[in-house]
Amino acid sequence: MSPENRTGTSRERTPTPRWWRIGVCAVLPALVGAACVVLLGAQLQPVMPFIVVILVGWVFVLLGSVWLALALIRLWRYRPDRRLWITPGIVVATAVVSGFGIPSWIGWHMSKGELEQRAATCEPSLDDIRIGVYKVRQVTSEAGGCHFITRGGLFNSVGVAHLPQGTDKIGNPEAEGDIGYRHFHGDWYTFTAIVF
Repeated sequence: MSPENRTGTSRERTPTPRWWRIGVCAVLPALVGAACVVLLGAQLQPVMPFIVVILVGWVFVLLGSVWLALALIRLWRYRPDRRLWITPGIVVATAVVSGFGIPSWIGWHMSKGELEQRAATCEPSLDDIRIGVYKVRQVTSEAGGCHFITRGGLFNSVGVAHLPQGTDKIGNPEAEGDIGYRHFHGDWYTFTAIVF
């Protein structure tokens, strides 16, 4: 059966040009893969840095728009090609890994031992230090526990705290100077403190 009879049109779809194959099968997946690696790497921290969320979000919007344009060109003008789904596959795989909290779990287990050692003495520090994979900018002893302030909050202080006695301040902080905790693992909590 000829293309005229199958599609109802006399226009035949042409083979995919080289620029499209390079863009969709190599360049776009590489750029999206790099953005996904940055996003997963940021999730190793107890609280993902806000600036990373914003920047990677915009990169996904931009690359998603490029993918959509190339997909529409593909569907309108050229023969069908399964390679079109490489980029969305990378995004879906990243979403699944992220949704199950795998990067956070890995980051915690890579940092847990050293955090527990430092929490035992809780020696205050204003120096930027690396504890496991966590980038800690300050260590403080307050509220019945040891607080490790990490990078991540745009205007607020964020991090992880060792609170052996637990806390009743579960939830989001409401006013300047408040601190809110979320249970993380065992005696450990993530926290957000409103600075101003």
